[in-house]
Amino acid sequence: MATLKKYQQKRDFKETPEPRGTSATSEKRALHFVIQRHAASRLHYDFRLEMDGVLKSWAVPKGPSLNPTDKRLAMMVEDHPYDYQYFEGTIPEGNYGAGEVEIWDKGTYEALEKQPRKKEETVLLQALKNGSLKFILHGQKLKGEFALVRMKNNQEDNAWLLLKHRDAYAVDTPYDAEAHVKKKSKVTTAVLEKKAKKNKTIASATSGKRPAAATNPKKYSRFIKPMLATLSSRPFNDKDWIFEIKWDGYRAIAETGKEFRFYSRNGLNFSGRYPVLAEALQQQEQDMIIDGEIVAYNDAGLPDFQTLQYYGEHPDVPIIYHVFDLLYLNGHRTEELPLLQRKELLKQALVENDWVRYCDHIMAEGVPFFKMIQKKNLEGMIAKRSDSHYAEGKRSAAWLKIKHHHTEEVVIAGYTAPRGSRKKFGALILGRYQDGKLVYAGHTGTGFNAHSLKALYEAMQPLVVQQSPFEQPPKTNMPAVWVRPKLVCTIKFSELTKEHIFRQPVFQGLREDKAATEVVIPENENTMTDKTTVKKKPASSRAVASGEKETIIKANGKAVKLSNPQKVYWPEEGYTKSDLVDYYNRIAPFILPYLKDRPESLNRFPDGILGESFYQKDAGAAVPGWITTVPIYSESNHKEINYVVCNDRASMLYLANLGCIELNPWNSTTKKPNAPTYMIMDIDPSEKNTFEQVIEATLAVKQVLDDCGAISFCKTSGSTGLHVYIPMGNQYEYEQVKDFAHLIAMQVTGLLPETTTLERNLKKRGNKKIYIDYLQNRRGQTVACAYSVRPRPGATVSTPLRWEEVRPGLDPRRFTIKNIHRRLEQNGDLFRPVLGKGINMLQCIKKLSG
Repeated sequence: MATLKKYQQKRDFKETPEPRGTSATSEKRALHFVIQRHAASRLHYDFRLEMDGVLKSWAVPKGPSLNPTDKRLAMMVEDHPYDYQYFEGTIPEGNYGAGEVEIWDKGTYEALEKQPRKKEETVLLQALKNGSLKFILHGQKLKGEFALVRMKNNQEDNAWLLLKHRDAYAVDTPYDAEAHVKKKSKVTTAVLEKKAKKNKTIASATSGKRPAAATNPKKYSRFIKPMLATLSSRPFNDKDWIFEIKWDGYRAIAETGKEFRFYSRNGLNFSGRYPVLAEALQQQEQDMIIDGEIVAYNDAGLPDFQTLQYYGEHPDVPIIYHVFDLLYLNGHRTEELPLLQRKELLKQALVENDWVRYCDHIMAEGVPFFKMIQKKNLEGMIAKRSDSHYAEGKRSAAWLKIKHHHTEEVVIAGYTAPRGSRKKFGALILGRYQDGKLVYAGHTGTGFNAHSLKALYEAMQPLVVQQSPFEQPPKTNMPAVWVRPKLVCTIKFSELTKEHIFRQPVFQGLREDKAATEVVIPENENTMTDKTTVKKKPASSRAVASGEKETIIKANGKAVKLSNPQKVYWPEEGYTKSDLVDYYNRIAPFILPYLKDRPESLNRFPDGILGESFYQKDAGAAVPGWITTVPIYSESNHKEINYVVCNDRASMLYLANLGCIELNPWNSTTKKPNAPTYMIMDIDPSEKNTFEQVIEATLAVKQVLDDCGAISFCKTSGSTGLHVYIPMGNQYEYEQVKDFAHLIAMQVTGLLPETTTLERNLKKRGNKKIYIDYLQNRRGQTVACAYSVRPRPGATVSTPLRWEEVRPGLDPRRFTIKNIHRRLEQNGDLFRPVLGKGINMLQCIKKLSG
């Protein structure tokens, strides 16, 4: 039965008339739904479905729609009591959700797929858990088939879409829930009063506070060029500055009102390209010019420029125009107002909806804000002087951009011929302008899919020229084709040399909103490079890095180049890249069986464990021809990824030279990509768990597995946890193995409820519970394999254990690249059985359920 604890904790029932409520049993009657119109801080609709004795609830900002083309954002909130479906009234000021509530629609509902009443809620609850809930409403306003679909792929996320299926009740005309409200109600009155108050505030703020010359009812007759930020190296705290998220998208200016325009920084019309944003902006109530960024969100819920690139192919991806500045409001130019005053006016004037959002900020505390940016893996942050004016079209030191990810715009100057299985071209040749001349910036052969390769190749063909656009053409490993430097693209990269060459650049997408001549090398780039790429390196590492020394290692008849072998990877211990390569060279006979025929996810640390790291899945064009690769289509990325397969010693040493400190193979092989060789139970502690608690949880996993007849093997993660492997012998699909792992995890949390959890989100589970991670058994998930080094102090190794070693006193930090070989001489490979005969999973499940 569901709990109402969260609901009750948020409310003081001595002050609010909302029902305290209890759960209700509904097996013998129809399930109910209700939609309540709620004038809180902002008007929204609360959509509630009876399930498990409570009302599962979502806040729908724009309200539901009967038009199947509408995708209404629905934010899942806490469960409400069954009798909340009858609530109408006033929630007093100072209370959670303060405002007026009225019932907009109500009735009964049923699962789309007809079920016996006793099974119906079970089916609905499972669909809710899976993130795709389909049902039929029998209401007064809403009738027919609907769906609620979670926007992201895990249960921690509360962002859903409310959709109408095309059926007899669907409409093709625009549908506005506000057109179907009571003409006279407390909610309508409250909405009108708030609107009048806001208009009065805006009118007061824009009158008498600006020089007469600022008034211009005709706005602008030209395109506005946005104000630009100057690159800065590090975050800071300052009471005179504010800090915002740096979005990873397209900068855009919107002019609302009768003469609507929506365009890029160089005047490119965005209205046709992003019609959903244009429509949302045309619903704004005020006459404004606003500055913001168009952002698309990937499956992980993160702003993603590549996802934005393919928006035309996938218009159902979440897209938002984040607005952060106001240049004009109701006949008044506002550029010369202080930034904080502009933002306050913007917050009052902007009507937020599913696609248009106000970009908030924090004051003074830039350093902790940047740490949050890093933790959430966002692009970076923008620092702005709180009293700064809007300097149209200028790059100002009053606005600073501080990057977490290394990204930059570059000009495409040519491309190399393809090789191997690659079509169209091999790598792009990149440049940037300095003193009016194009300067070589490196080349990239990664980040493409079949569609972008074809589209980019076709875009370059009309620009092909015979002569190089560089004064000194760079050397290329394949024949080069030169193009007129017109196309601009964004790249991610690991570091930037003092010669302005990007290392490990990865193509992100074309930028049609920026002219090639704007792509210049910043005057302070050398200073910035020193601070951003070498600040964490020890002195010895910096000296070697500038020397670009190289060693050749022979393996499997191949010559593997080892660059900067003395670069320090572990500063405290003084271990170098050469030490890492030596370890993998010696451990090869033991580790290769766990890598053979398995796609690899590359986690690269080119500057050692204290430097920047990045993930790379696609092998790219720069990989040597003798490296085995395999193309695998990725549903989440909507493209084919060319994975490296590490089948021999030479391939492994090549990866080590790239900075792949750890090796992360798939659970399945390329021969049976959908059937894992083994199941993994990842015992993942929180900050305040002791390792003795980790051991206790691991032994509980073994107990459950022993009880159902499943053989298991344990290894250290090389970090703070332990891994338990169960051989599967490639007999079952990923989904089946994941479900079995879930059953095991539930049994373990039942045995140890005080110290273990199935809650993945660290904030929700707190810092005292161990996560029994069964989701590592999804297709494409990876963990460090047996005998892999980890990017941790001490150069620890993920080490197989005998079960009798898993007891209090075990310290995983004992196993390092310096002593693991002695252990192998004594014990041999304890883990090899995980690659052998698999368990009878169905028989194990029967024992569990029995």
